[in-house]
Amino acid sequence: MPRPSRREDVRTTAARIFRQQGYLAATMDLIAEEVGLNKGTLYHYYPAKSAILYELLSEQVDGTLELLARVPLTGSGYDRMRFFVREQVALVATKQDELVVFFQEVPWIDQRLPQAQARSIHQRIYRYEEFVKALLAEGTRTGEFRDFTPATVLYSIIGLLAYLPNWYRRPASAGTDGWLIDEVTDFVMHGISAPTTGPARGEETGGEGVHRRRGVRRASTAGAASR
Repeated sequence: MPRPSRREDVRTTAARIFRQQGYLAATMDLIAEEVGLNKGTLYHYYPAKSAILYELLSEQVDGTLELLARVPLTGSGYDRMRFFVREQVALVATKQDELVVFFQEVPWIDQRLPQAQARSIHQRIYRYEEFVKALLAEGTRTGEFRDFTPATVLYSIIGLLAYLPNWYRRPASAGTDGWLIDEVTDFVMHGISAPTTGPARGEETGGEGVHRRRGVRRASTAGAASR
């Protein structure tokens, strides 16, 4: 009977090590030791450290592109943008090591990866950025969003999302807390919406709902501190 693959264990462990020590400081020896494999078996799964990094980066950008494919093709710019933000918050909040590594290492992919792989990552990131900028530009054109430069809003949202896994720690299997999705989405949408666009705060969440989520957040934070 063939042994079960340890590929996922290798990838998960490498993501943690890349996050904690940085890509350059991490070694295949250390990854093999942490996973409990000999070096020969590790190279069976990945021929080089760069192959692990490429797979980690690809998974993150491909997951985001799949999310964009679910954004409704019709409807108001406000509703389509709100859908995008909610889905992306839910996606990134439990990625933790993988997402941190993505934003930590993607500025250096031309030095870290073979040329063809680096170009592939750049092309996919470009597709994502152009989609979101077009969505923002549409909302500005229809008067639903403030007259911001789309790139300014895009990179501000990316920065907010990139930092989520640094403070919100929850197992991926547990999903993302609803209050987090609601509050981050409200924060973004209220920031970019024209003054008269979108439902009032009370209509979106309900006055009592806001307090309930804040209570959950405080309890969650206290629980994390006690652990």
